[in-house]
Parts: sequence; structure tokens; C-alpha cells
Amino acid sequence: MPIRRSQKERIELSDKLMLDAAEHLVIELGTHATTLKEVGERAGYSRGLAHARFGSKEQLFMRLTERCLAHWYEEVRNQSRGRRGSAALMSRLDAIIAYAANHPADAQVLYILWFESVGVSSPMKERLSEFHQAARKDISSLLEEGVKQGELSKKTDVEALTLLITSTSFGLAYQWLVDQDSVDVVSAVKKVRALISALFVAK
Repeated sequence: MPIRRSQKERIELSDKLMLDAAEHLVIELGTHATTLKEVGERAGYSRGLAHARFGSKEQLFMRLTERCLAHWYEEVRNQSRGRRGSAALMSRLDAIIAYAANHPADAQVLYILWFESVGVSSPMKERLSEFHQAARKDISSLLEEGVKQGELSKKTDVEALTLLITSTSFGLAYQWLVDQDSVDVVSAVKKVRALISALFVAK
């Protein structure tokens, strides 16, 4: 006997399937070749449903971005739960490893969408800027906590170290996206984690 779903459940399911389809199409074809028509058809619906639901390809990509970020923040919460100071900072790097392992397609499509937005003024670029600002703020706060707890020297340049950590993290993602056959993101993050961990010694 077929499962009877409510209208809300049917909408949620169709949205999920279309976002799944969009994710696969962006990875396979790129953003320019991905169309709302193909998204709807790949998801098993009419060619017009994606347009009716999302309105435009830009809005579809924004929804896809927010879904990818929701998975990222879930990994951050899972890794950082109950941790403080240096352990909390290291958990951010652990979250990168978990995200790459548990949501590899999310990681790939998120950076495709973000990197392609850099050259133009758009809501996507604004969202990317917000994400970077929040990341720098969070990392800076964790480093300052490390200084207060005596895990880092009081002479630590928190601003410079914040830029180093965030730039390294985003740079690794970029290199992995460009050359996945040569860059093992999990191994690379573990090495960066070890280097940063070495800075956290009481002085």
C-alpha cells in the first residue's frame, strides 16, 4: 500500500529531490549548463516545477547553499560540543574532515557556487562575505580564549593567526576542488591541525 503523505510532506520531499538533482547537475555540468528545466526533470517532476518552486536559478542556488551550510554547521556542533579553548579551535578543523567525509558533494558544490560568485556583485557573494566574516570572528574568539587560559602566549598576534587559519582552511578547499586527484583534503587538514596544535603550549 503506497505511503500517503500530507501536502507539506510532498513539498518537502520534492524540494529535497530537486536540490539533490541541482547538486549533482552543478558538479556534472557546472552552474551555467544547469537549468531549472533539467533540475525538475532529473528529480522526476515536470520541467516547470523547479521554476514554480524556486522562481530563478539564482534562488535555487541560494537554497542549495543554505542546505550545504546547514550540514556544515551540524558538523561544527557535533565536533565542538563541550569543548573550550584550543580543543574548540581544533574541533573546527575536525569539522572540515567530518564534512568532507560525510558530505563530499555538499563541500564540492558549495565551493563551486561560492568561487563563481566572487567576480560579480550578487546575493551569493554577500552570503559568502558574511560566512567569512563570521568564521574570522569565531576563530578570533577561540584564539583570544586560548590566550586568556594560558594556552597561547600573551604576545600572540590573534588577528594574524586568525587570518592564517581561515586562509589555510579556505585555500585547502580551493586546492581540493581544483585538483582532487592530487590533494587529499583529510590528510592535509590533519597536518595543518598538528601544526596549529603545536602553538598551543602554556608560556
